Amino acid sequence: MPENKWLRGILSGAIAFVVANVISNILFFHLFSGVLFDPAFQSEKVIAVLFEMEPLPLMFSNGLLYLAIAAGIGMIHGLVFVYIEPVLPRGKVVRRGVAFAAILWGLMALYFEFHVPFNMFGEPVLLVMLELLLWVIVLLTEGILLSLLFGKRRSTDGA
Repeated sequence: MPENKWLRGILSGAIAFVVANVISNILFFHLFSGVLFDPAFQSEKVIAVLFEMEPLPLMFSNGLLYLAIAAGIGMIHGLVFVYIEPVLPRGKVVRRGVAFAAILWGLMALYFEFHVPFNMFGEPVLLVMLELLLWVIVLLTEGILLSLLFGKRRSTDGA
């Protein structure tokens, strides 16, 4: 990785966020699709928006553009990581990544799941809870990978 901490953060964030997006697609649309998109459990709105209404979501209709935008969002996550990195746990890079994932989950996943699936699309509470659990896996992937790719702390205290 490059020596410049901001460039390291941008590149690490882009890679980590794209990988986390791939993991989220595998979890949500493959491994757990039988539960999450079963019409017996799922809101008709969610199923319609994801699979029936045109235009289909970008992740289905133009995967490369979707991943390019994801990389851009990951760059922003990487910049945030670099900015707050000095206050994240010292020592193990995995602990630092887990802490960053917890911040993302608390600030992003909770709001998203409440506002979009539950509030806007009427998704049942049990499915929202399952999705929040899946978000833990996705965000741990992003946080730990970003931290590992970023490497050593930017501080000079050697921690």
